[in-house]
Amino acid sequence: MLRKLKATQGCEMRLPAGAVYDRARFLAVGLCAVIDRAYRKPFVFLVALLCLSAAQARESASVTAALDELNRGNVFEAIQKLKLALRENPPPQAYFYLSGIYTEMGRYDTAYRYLSSAVEANPAQAAYYHQLGLIRRYEGCRLEAMAAFTHALKLGMKTEEATLWRHVGDIYLDLLETEKAIEAFRNNLRLRPNDAETHLALGRIYLDRNDTATALAELRAAFDVAPALAGLHAAMGRAYRATGDSESAIAILTKGIERDPSDQETRYLLGQTLLAAGREREGRSALRDYQQLQERITQTNSLLETGVERAQAGDLAGAEKALREAVKLAPRYAPVLQTLGTVLLNRGSAQPALEMFKQSLAVNPLNSETYLNMGAAHLRLGNLNDALQVTQKAIVIDDEDARHYTQLGQIYSRMSRSDESRAALDKAAALKSTPGYTPLDPYSSEARRRNDAATVRGICGGPPSP
Repeated sequence: MLRKLKATQGCEMRLPAGAVYDRARFLAVGLCAVIDRAYRKPFVFLVALLCLSAAQARESASVTAALDELNRGNVFEAIQKLKLALRENPPPQAYFYLSGIYTEMGRYDTAYRYLSSAVEANPAQAAYYHQLGLIRRYEGCRLEAMAAFTHALKLGMKTEEATLWRHVGDIYLDLLETEKAIEAFRNNLRLRPNDAETHLALGRIYLDRNDTATALAELRAAFDVAPALAGLHAAMGRAYRATGDSESAIAILTKGIERDPSDQETRYLLGQTLLAAGREREGRSALRDYQQLQERITQTNSLLETGVERAQAGDLAGAEKALREAVKLAPRYAPVLQTLGTVLLNRGSAQPALEMFKQSLAVNPLNSETYLNMGAAHLRLGNLNDALQVTQKAIVIDDEDARHYTQLGQIYSRMSRSDESRAALDKAAALKSTPGYTPLDPYSSEARRRNDAATVRGICGGPPSP
C-alpha cells in the first residue's frame, strides 16, 4: 500500500505545456481555427508510457485489444475495452493504463483512483510510481512528484529510465535547482542521446545563463531529431538573436509560425527580432497580429465567464448573447461551444444545441459532459436510439456521475425497457447517496479541471506516495 505525504508549501497549479487542458494554448488554437494534433491526438506520449508493462498486458486479451486501439488513436474504444477488462478479471495493468489515459485527459482524481488500485495489486512496479509522479506534477505538487519519481528509479525503470530522468530534471527546474536539473538531463542523454525534449530543456537553461554557444549546440541537436518540437523554434530564435544573427533568427521564427499559427511566443519574438533588425513594417505587423490575438483571447475568456455567470443567474438570453459573441471570436474553442450548447438546450432549442455539441466534440472528443448533453438533446427530439448511444458513451468516460444513469433510466423508460430503466435509476440513487456527492453545475463543467491553488494545496496533502 501507499502511505500519505504531508502537505507541502507553495503547491500551485502548473500544467506543463504539453498537457491536454493547457487552456490558454487550447484557446489560441481555437482562435486561429487550427486543430492542433496535441488536442485531436493527445496520447502519443501516453502510448510510449503505457508500453512499459507490455509484457504483462499479454496476460489479458482485453488489455491487449485496448492497447491496439490506443496505438491506432482510438482512445474512446481503448477506455471501453479496459473497463470491460476490469469487469472480467481485473488485471493491475488495466488500472494503470486507465490512469494514464485519464491523466492525459486532465482528470487527475480519476487517474489517481485507478492508479491506487494498480499499486495495491502490484506495489513493486516502477512504472506505477512514474505515473504517480506525473499526476502529482500536473497537479503542481512538485515534492510529491519527486518522491514518486525517486521511488520509481529505485525500483528500476529499465528501458524507460531515460524518460524518468527527464521528468526528474523538469521537477528540479520547477524547484529552481538548475544544477540538479542539468545533472538529471545529462543522465537522460547518457541513456538516450537523441532525446529532443531534453536537448531543448538544456538549451533553454544555457540561454538563461547567457551561454549561447552551448545553448545553440543543444537546440540544434533537438532540431536534428524533432524539428517540429513545440517551443523549439522560439528557443532557437532567441539563441540566434543573442549571437547577433538576426537573419537566422527571423528564418527559424518564421518557420515556427508557419508550422503553428497559434504559437504566440514565437510570433512575439519574431516581431521583436524584425524591429531590432530594422524591418519596422514587418515587425509592427507581427506584433500587431500578436496583440490582436492576445486581445481576442482575453475577450473570449471574459465573454465565456459572463455567459456562465448569466446562465447560473437564470438569464439564459443574456448568456446566449455573450456566448455567441465568444463563438465568433473562437469558433473552435470547445468550452464555449459546450456551454452555448447547454444554454440553448435549456432554452428549448434542442436541434441548435445538438449542432453546438457536435462542434465541441470535433475539438474535444472525450468530454463526457458533451455526450450527456447530446443525449438530452436527442431525448427531447425523440431520437431515442441516438440518445441511448451517446449517453452510454458518457458513462464509458465517466461512470461515477449520477446524472448519466438518471438520463439512461429516462431513456430506457421512454423505450419501455422497464427493468433496465429501474437498474439505471437505482445506480443513480446509489451514487447520489455517496458521502460528499455534489451534482456538477452544468454551466461550469470546465471547472472540474483543478485551477485553484488552495484546492491543489489540499490535494497535495492527501494523496498517497511511495
